[in-house]
Amino acid sequence: MSLPFDVHRLLPAFLSAAQCENFSAAARQLGVTPAAVSKNIRVLEEKLALRLFQRNTHSVVLTNEGKALLARVAPLWQALSNTLDTVRSDDKQPSGTVRVSVIPGFGRQLLMPLIPEFMARYPLIDVDLSLEARVVNLVGEGFDVGIGTRIDPDSRLIARQFYPMQMVLAASPAYLARNGSPSNPQDLYQHQCLLHRNPSNGRIVKWRLQQNDEEQSLELSGRLISSQPDILLHAALADMGITSVAQWHAASHFADGSLMPVLVSYWPAPTPVWLYYASANLPPRVRVWVDFLLKYFGPHHALSAQ
Repeated sequence: MSLPFDVHRLLPAFLSAAQCENFSAAARQLGVTPAAVSKNIRVLEEKLALRLFQRNTHSVVLTNEGKALLARVAPLWQALSNTLDTVRSDDKQPSGTVRVSVIPGFGRQLLMPLIPEFMARYPLIDVDLSLEARVVNLVGEGFDVGIGTRIDPDSRLIARQFYPMQMVLAASPAYLARNGSPSNPQDLYQHQCLLHRNPSNGRIVKWRLQQNDEEQSLELSGRLISSQPDILLHAALADMGITSVAQWHAASHFADGSLMPVLVSYWPAPTPVWLYYASANLPPRVRVWVDFLLKYFGPHHALSAQ
């Protein structure tokens, strides 16, 4: 696709509108009026002879042509922004906003306790956290860093195994005293199981357990189902049944005895949590964030500050 030479001035409106799916939100992000965003996109569509957005009263959605343009332009724009950030910041303290997509449990339980230290160390950097249990389009949605168990399939991204997520089974001492402790996975069919519904696809998540060196998935039943692990944890603490959650949810309750581990010898192997970002040539604000995270969670070979 050959672009007119002056189209670069129209691209910020397009990229922000594609990310926000709303002209008013894009205008707030750019510090201009919604009318200016709408005009720039209209001019861009005229210059390219393409319809980039389907518009309605509440939102705008990319057309197929708009998605194709975004896929080509967003990585180049990000690379240009990174280069300019690096040039501007060579002799300055890192500054700007780091946009991070992180799975909610990891974000609340492990990441948030570290945020005050990071922000105190880098007073010119703002952190914009998005806690969502989904795979994000890192470049297309404007994120600098993603943290999750399922990586964006974009092969251009750098992905690093970051942290082992151990799924555990847990129940309160009172529940186990009243109902007995299961001695093998099949015993779970006789218990109240507190189940998680995947918010992305609406399906009830099967419990993965390890037995005789083979992993098995159990399709269990229970009276309480929730898309939020926090709810399942509270239900377990209220003596309502056995739940399967990430260890970061249950660790403090195991420590104080309010929850007991169940079927420990059958827990599955940990699932890797991934840290991923767009390129090795990171702007300083993102580089120091990645180095900070790797200091606490990753292998002891953080990105070098160049």
